[in-house]
This record gives sequence, C-alpha cells and structure tokens, in this order.
Amino acid sequence: MTSTPRLMRPLLLGAVVLALASASSGCSWFKHRSSYAQSVENRPLEVPPDLDLPNTSSATAMPTASALASTSSVTDIRLADTAAAAYPKVGLALDGIFGVVINGRAEALGSYDVTYQGQSFLVRVLDSNSGGSRLIALSADGRMLSSGPAAELLAAVKAKL
Repeated sequence: MTSTPRLMRPLLLGAVVLALASASSGCSWFKHRSSYAQSVENRPLEVPPDLDLPNTSSATAMPTASALASTSSVTDIRLADTAAAAYPKVGLALDGIFGVVINGRAEALGSYDVTYQGQSFLVRVLDSNSGGSRLIALSADGRMLSSGPAAELLAAVKAKL
C-alpha cells in the first residue's frame, strides 16, 4: 500500500509539467487547422493600379510666367488731388473713353457705376491716408478688381488725367 502514493507524485508532477508546456506553446497543435491565418482580413492591402495616383488629365493647367506677365493688373491709381477735387475730373475722363457707359453717379460716395466691355463695376475715388486720393474698381460683391476690363479702364482713366 505504500507504493501507490509514491507512484502518484511523479505522475502528478509529469501532468503539471505537461500542462505548463502546452500552455506556453500557445496551442501550436491547433494552428495548422485554424482558418484565422488564411482569412481575408489578414491579407495585406492591395490597391488597384488605377487608384495609385489621382487622375490629373482634366486638371486645370498652371499658367506660364510669360502669360502672367502679359496680363495687366492694376489695384489702384494714386491721384494728387483730394477725392472731392478728383471726382469731377474722373467723371470727365470716363465720359471721354469709348465704350464706357455710366449707369449712375454718387458724389457723396465718390463712385461711378459703370459698364465697360460687358462688365459692370463701381469706380470709386477715395481719400488716401498719405495725402491725395486713389482710384479703385469694385465688383458687385465689394471685391477690388485688379484685372480684366476694370484694370484696362483704370489705366485709360489714368492716361486721361
């Protein structure tokens, strides 16, 4: 009867060692049967060849430096007179330019509502902080116009003054 408990200790110790060895191996016995490693979610991302780079065939082309240099750009014109003195002179200059239609005048605001080459805008005479006055063109939404028909008209007014 004394041989049975002696035999149980080595068997119990062997079972504990076997349990620890199988737990530390991460159940490697079952990896070959698992479908997790072959699942679609574990594959690397594949991007179709036509989606690698954006399609720029219909993108807006950047203008060249020579094309930018050829366009006239005028923000404002400086005048020596005050706005009150320059306002009637600007009106006479606008009347003398072919193609200019003066739709309205507002002397209190120093502005002329004009149409030139199919574009309508305001031509304003404002007092300048540094003395004198300046002549600007404004769109219907209040933005300063510095190119196109407005710039051409400002240059023509400057030439007449």
